[in-house]
Amino acid sequence: MGVNIDVDRVIKKYGNDVIIKGLSLKINPGELFTLLGPSGCGKTTLLRMIIGFNSIDGGEIKVDNKIINNIPTEKRNMGMVFQNYAIFPHMSVKDNVAFGLKNRKVPKDEIEKRVDEILKVVKIDHLKDRMPANLSGGQQQRVALARAIVIQPEVLLMDEPLSNLDAKLRVEMRNAVKRIQNKIGITTVYVTHDQEEALAISDRIAVMNGGVIQQIGKPKQIYQRPANIFVSTFIGLSNIIEAFIKFDDNGDKWINFNKDYQVKMDNVSDDVINGEKILVSVRPEEFIINRDGKGLKAIIKSSVFLGLTTHYFIELDNGQEVEVIQNSDVEDIIPNETVVNLTIDGRKINVFNYESKCTLIKEVI
Repeated sequence: MGVNIDVDRVIKKYGNDVIIKGLSLKINPGELFTLLGPSGCGKTTLLRMIIGFNSIDGGEIKVDNKIINNIPTEKRNMGMVFQNYAIFPHMSVKDNVAFGLKNRKVPKDEIEKRVDEILKVVKIDHLKDRMPANLSGGQQQRVALARAIVIQPEVLLMDEPLSNLDAKLRVEMRNAVKRIQNKIGITTVYVTHDQEEALAISDRIAVMNGGVIQQIGKPKQIYQRPANIFVSTFIGLSNIIEAFIKFDDNGDKWINFNKDYQVKMDNVSDDVINGEKILVSVRPEEFIINRDGKGLKAIIKSSVFLGLTTHYFIELDNGQEVEVIQNSDVEDIIPNETVVNLTIDGRKINVFNYESKCTLIKEVI
């Protein structure tokens, strides 16, 4: 079982610039917790504060309920996997993996046993005598992962570990990382800017921007019920459309897109006001294209066939362009300049306050 990590009102400054702004979060024992956000948002800075590479200018970080602010890096019992692997080119696979154990004065027979075991876990035991120059990128990353966890750390930290791999290998390795982390049960903090990667491997995700956490939640919650416009547009694709709240005579709430199309909403906050201007987030797969009937009138401008799905780029009546994703079928792709109607499933879309950009959905997934 892993340990818990408690980050409490942590601050990091570089000169007059505040990079981390009183950030707090709790990571559960054995959890794979991902820090996700754009470049420069502070996620790697926070990771380096946890391991001790960066000092802490305010607040506390606790591991297993012990404050570690002033504990030297080498005494924090943590493993780190870097973006560039950082394995030693002059050492074989087994010697790379054994390096940390030798530094800790572990007996030779114990080193051999633990190295053999971990190489089997990461599935490169057949490569133990090979030199790094003769390994693929994915194999080198497995060596780096094995070296980090063979020392049996309390916490495993991973900083953009798959970003140097090609797309197909990234998918293969993210599945491997998740499998290995589940098997070992070590508390893991994972940094990435890749939304799909974060959704695929994480138990929970903290979305960061500008040194501030925007939302923490499970992948399904983050994707389907984003806390604000930033999360909605950063995680996956979202079409943002202006609309109004409208109450009917029964007190039911509707999203009024225009005089011809409204969508009933059963999960909008009780605080909304009749006539209030709002922003609606509609993911491309949440639109339905109809050749006739009611809906948002629009024109197909172009399309891209991607096998399983077809992506349509569509212009609404007001001139706004939206992206719509539909499952491909045996029928022909809808031709450009075709007039269509777009309908929306009110259970899936998200509604935000026009000023604060924060969610007006009261449902919690």
